[in-house]
Amino acid sequence: MNLNASNKNTSTQTKKHVILDKVSIIVPIYKVEKELDRCVRSLLGQTYKNIEIILINDGSPDSCPQLCEKYAWEDSRIKVVHKENGGLSSARNRGLEVAEGQYISFVDGDDWVESDFIETLINNLKREKADISIIGYTMIWDNGKSRRFSSDDQYYVLNKDEAIRELLMQRKFQCMVCQKLYCSFIFDSIRFPEGQLYEDVAVGLPTFLRSNKVVVSGESKYFYYQRKEGIVNSGFNDKKLFFLECCRDIIDYSDRNNHLYDQEAHAFYLRTLMVFQLYLYKAEKTEHNKKILKGLQKELYLQKYYIWGNKGLELRKKVVLTLMILHFPYWLLLKMWEKRAGA
Repeated sequence: MNLNASNKNTSTQTKKHVILDKVSIIVPIYKVEKELDRCVRSLLGQTYKNIEIILINDGSPDSCPQLCEKYAWEDSRIKVVHKENGGLSSARNRGLEVAEGQYISFVDGDDWVESDFIETLINNLKREKADISIIGYTMIWDNGKSRRFSSDDQYYVLNKDEAIRELLMQRKFQCMVCQKLYCSFIFDSIRFPEGQLYEDVAVGLPTFLRSNKVVVSGESKYFYYQRKEGIVNSGFNDKKLFFLECCRDIIDYSDRNNHLYDQEAHAFYLRTLMVFQLYLYKAEKTEHNKKILKGLQKELYLQKYYIWGNKGLELRKKVVLTLMILHFPYWLLLKMWEKRAGA
């Protein structure tokens, strides 16, 4: 993660003319033919009409390319870009290249939104003269279970430092870009890291560093769909270790700036170390995975002094992290955690 947020391909980041008050909604599309119609129809039904919907077909091998063309024929606000498969970051970056709006929003191709999703985000942003507007979301699993991550009575206006602390604490909102509306200038010099997972984490701090004010509403307007074969639920693989690299970059940034976000940055890192160890408890017990787990255990041990004195960690996580350091039986820890998670 580059906190200077520069990109090697500078030709895509030169300042361009933007259309005032227009919202560019970037939708990466890959193997979502069953869910795509629900997504696109929810965007076409937005009460805020000054939008462009940018459908990025990321080399999808199913019927998604034909569906995209069909939608573009139905509504002139839809732009379609076909490209070779390059992953989620590549698709989003391509969308940023062609976006013309003063504001940027991201919606994944298998998710959907309420009809006033954009209207609520932009009204809050303009009311508070903010650079980033955030809304609540509900996670929907393909087994029918759901979980809401906010409540309607939540409403916060945060300055830059407050917003960054909350970004790392993940109490009022998450790192995911899909629950946010950005002023387009924020992405003038920021691109998603291609070929990596957890790209939202990589751009989290850089985008917030470019903002002066962030507004957060707890109203749930975004529905985040989780399939068993999706990236988030795909089990453990080495690419997920990029998340830890992002965490260490955030700690390094804090260290270089008088430990400005010391507790929050270490809490973010410790939570990630905990979750990744839980991932590996469930993963296949190969020699490679055992080696990674051993490395995570060693790193957690080195971080032990940041656990109990850290106000950014909930008591339950402090207990679990301590039990991990003490080599508490993995199967029991996992059982306890899954029972608490509930989904």
